[in-house]
Amino acid sequence: MAHNRFRYPVANAVARWGVLPLLHRRRVHRFLQQCQSARRVQRQVLARILRQGAQSAYGYDHGLADIRSLADFRRRIPIAGYDYAAPYIDRVATGETTALFPAGEEILAFVQTSATTGRPKVFPANRSWFQAYQRGWDVWGVQAFSDHPALFGLPIVQLAGAWRMGTTPGGHTITVSSALIERFQTPFIRRHYALPPEIARIRNLDARGYAAARFAAAGPVGFLSTVTPAWFLRLADNLRQHAPTLIRDLADGTIDRQFDIEADLRARLEWLARRPQPQRAQALAQALQRRGELRARDVWRPQLLSCWLGGTVGHAARGLAAEFGDVPVRDQGLLSSEGRHTVPLHDGVPHGPLSIDANYYEFLPAHEPGGDPLEAHELTVGADYRLIFSTLSGLYRYDIGDIVRCVGWQGEAPVLEFLQKAAGYCDLEGEKLSSHTVCEAVTWAGHRLGHDLACYTWAPLRRPGQPPRYALVVEASALPRPAAGRELVRLIDQRLREQVLVYGTARASRILGSPLLVRLADGEWRRRQERAARAQQASELQFKHPPLVSDLAFLDGLNVLDESDSAEPGSVEPSSAGSESTPSRARAA
Repeated sequence: MAHNRFRYPVANAVARWGVLPLLHRRRVHRFLQQCQSARRVQRQVLARILRQGAQSAYGYDHGLADIRSLADFRRRIPIAGYDYAAPYIDRVATGETTALFPAGEEILAFVQTSATTGRPKVFPANRSWFQAYQRGWDVWGVQAFSDHPALFGLPIVQLAGAWRMGTTPGGHTITVSSALIERFQTPFIRRHYALPPEIARIRNLDARGYAAARFAAAGPVGFLSTVTPAWFLRLADNLRQHAPTLIRDLADGTIDRQFDIEADLRARLEWLARRPQPQRAQALAQALQRRGELRARDVWRPQLLSCWLGGTVGHAARGLAAEFGDVPVRDQGLLSSEGRHTVPLHDGVPHGPLSIDANYYEFLPAHEPGGDPLEAHELTVGADYRLIFSTLSGLYRYDIGDIVRCVGWQGEAPVLEFLQKAAGYCDLEGEKLSSHTVCEAVTWAGHRLGHDLACYTWAPLRRPGQPPRYALVVEASALPRPAAGRELVRLIDQRLREQVLVYGTARASRILGSPLLVRLADGEWRRRQERAARAQQASELQFKHPPLVSDLAFLDGLNVLDESDSAEPGSVEPSSAGSESTPSRARAA
């Protein structure tokens, strides 16, 4: 949507003094009231889920109609992952809706997860589930807009995936959750989107990134939103890398032909971009001349950024201030293809109250195998839990594999922070490093040396003739000076030895060797992301770069420039120890 500076004050005044207060009472105030009685609300949600499910094949197979108590529910339904639900989901995918739902329930689409191995998981997005899912977004959005009313009426940069990723055997569209929300967004909000939906269908990532920057740079923006903060950083990179081209395109009303955009999409996008904007181009050209580069804060002064702040993915958000300036950032909450699980209500924090009115939740103590499940109101502040939930989309006692921490209370509703996936551990010699611990150590070390790494992986290695060890894997431009990089690795190692007893013991006894610095060719992370997206037939927006892996072959297929040992000034390459940083054998991409 083109910004109209004359219409904006009127639209903003109507929203600020009329629409937002009304919506706040209806959405946010009601949610906060429900939080005061979370135990009762959760039992009501469970009763509704069981009533709906009782009329399905799953309900008949598991006797949902006969459940009279929470003990009955737990006795009849096991805690399980996707494989347990898959046979019923597959039947719905072929057109047998009653496998999971009562007759007549509408299926809007199937939502695909961001699985990185094996077959991507898909879940039916039925109308009842989507209404509950959207209700959480309404609460989040109304609170965010109420806290930042100046953004109402300004264009929105919403980075979403493509609507059609494929189709099920029964003819249902397979999509991603961001595209589902965008597809069924209210027309009033959709008309404020700055990016045409065609951009999400561009296959080439470089072309897609440039097209997004080209349209977003056409005018002021009030709100930028995506799930992973790394995509904001990529948007900023596009401005820097293609600034002269982008300024010329704005001045001429064109989209440069160097970018590989499908012919039908290019025709549509060129028509939308056809109006020259010489004044806007001149303003950006002046900013480029002053700084020598074009930064995001030169192009936009948004009222709010929105992305994940928590978990391992959220660590990249530390780089946003350098690109966008002092802009408030609000966490989007714990979201998955299966549902919305928390609703953050404040800026700058990675936590929010549980979505108590959407799904029914249970929690298993994260560090007590075989512990009894707890209801939401039974949690302990400071404790970590494995998240289990039941939904109106036909999932019952579903183990998503997420670890959350209870950080406080909103009435009877726990306020939760996502920490990591339960599988986010690596164990070479009994040390059981977690993604959360590694991210904390990298942040701690980076603060001391002024190295704010946005993208890295801590990977295990077992090589003949060497003790097992870990490696900090980065692109060369992130740590251009190997000596400084090795010092960073030494500090990370120090922090892990202090924080993880078994790791410290294994390092002290030399069961684990000193960690390495491994530098990759620039652009290697992006190429890895593209390969993973193609292999999984998934959206790149779903890709979450792993800060910790357990795969001993992680470096295979990556273009490694050099390796060096953090404990010594020389390289660890067996044939060339003692050099500053010796190139290793480049692995074929």
